[in-house]
Amino acid sequence: MVPLRIDVIDVRPTAAPLRPRLVLKDFSSKDLISKASPQRRTRPNPLHRLENIFAVAAAAAVLLYFVIGFGVSLFHTVQSSYVPASIPTLLMISKTVKHGDTLSRLASRYGDPNTYILDREEQIARANHLSGTAPLLPGQHLLIPVTSPTVIAQIERNYHSTRLASR
Repeated sequence: MVPLRIDVIDVRPTAAPLRPRLVLKDFSSKDLISKASPQRRTRPNPLHRLENIFAVAAAAAVLLYFVIGFGVSLFHTVQSSYVPASIPTLLMISKTVKHGDTLSRLASRYGDPNTYILDREEQIARANHLSGTAPLLPGQHLLIPVTSPTVIAQIERNYHSTRLASR
């Protein structure tokens, strides 16, 4: 392949505007390669490399600062908008076990219907230090945590009506 070069040559003696003329020259000949001056390689300045490292480190630090700041602000936003589930009103009543009473029946009667029946049975067993397989004996006294809103309202109504009657 022959590279092209544009030469401007003024061949007329008058001061007319110069016209470019296309000159074809072959740079692949050995004469030209040997005459060409060898290019000197220069070593990179170590200070430039160090400056680049510091620039990248500074950019990474700024990015990390903004990412951590965003994460902290997001955490605080979520934390401030979080409303914990309301703890059900817990009322303990004393119950004497009758013939035929079981943990399941007591849990279904006094426990919150929105919770799992086995969780309600476990609450009664933990409150009375019972194992889950221990049978209930007639005459046994149990403390039963009442979490059913309707039963709590009924007990409070009965309590307040007896207090008003005793005045």
